[in-house]
Amino acid sequence: MKRTIVALVLVIGIVPATAAAQSSIVSQIAGDKVATESLYFSLKFGLNFSYLTGTTETGRTGGFNIGISATIKLTERLSLVPEITPFIRKGVSKIPFELTGDPALDIYFVDLTASELALSYIDIPVLAMYRLGRFHLGAGPYVSFLTDATERFRAELPTGQELSLKSEVTDRYKRTDCGLVVEASWTIAKPRRGMGLVFHVRYQHGLTDVFRRYSGPLDVLPPGPARNSVIEAYLSFPFVH
Repeated sequence: MKRTIVALVLVIGIVPATAAAQSSIVSQIAGDKVATESLYFSLKFGLNFSYLTGTTETGRTGGFNIGISATIKLTERLSLVPEITPFIRKGVSKIPFELTGDPALDIYFVDLTASELALSYIDIPVLAMYRLGRFHLGAGPYVSFLTDATERFRAELPTGQELSLKSEVTDRYKRTDCGLVVEASWTIAKPRRGMGLVFHVRYQHGLTDVFRRYSGPLDVLPPGPARNSVIEAYLSFPFVH
């Protein structure tokens, strides 16, 4: 929880300055035609809390998400919002430890202080958003591309020192995931004559089993598909001249 609070403070404190610097880059690359109320870009920075449905005795894990979206105004209230999030971490915590075969090492991980399966993806959702005053509601599909999968374990030695173990397991998981997204957002500052500010809450549910082939610790869990389940809370910074 302390790490989550610190991360939120950093996002709120640092991101606006970073986004302001990035806005000039976006304008220089794309030009003024993509900085109007009918078509504009937004940068997003936030946190996500993920889980794998189909697993038991596990917990949610947290991470960051960073991306860029384009808002295409179709009518006065309806917009199409394609997005790319080149970094978002999903997965699950409290996974059981898989023996390494080294008794001298395995004994220290009998009682874990923390464990996690971290799945790093590139997300590409496309949402239809409907405006209700300062609020927006939206839904749409997404496709994700796995870039890395890592199992992490932490244990405490009798001396009080912390021991960590990391294992790269990307080949055990499918490279592509897809599913559905629903979102609600609130416009804090309207994107006019510069940079706006919007707060978003999003839920993402995968429709495919993330496992390709697996012989690790999650095998002790009941068989069945494991699907990504992610809650995102983030700020976006739209740029409109």
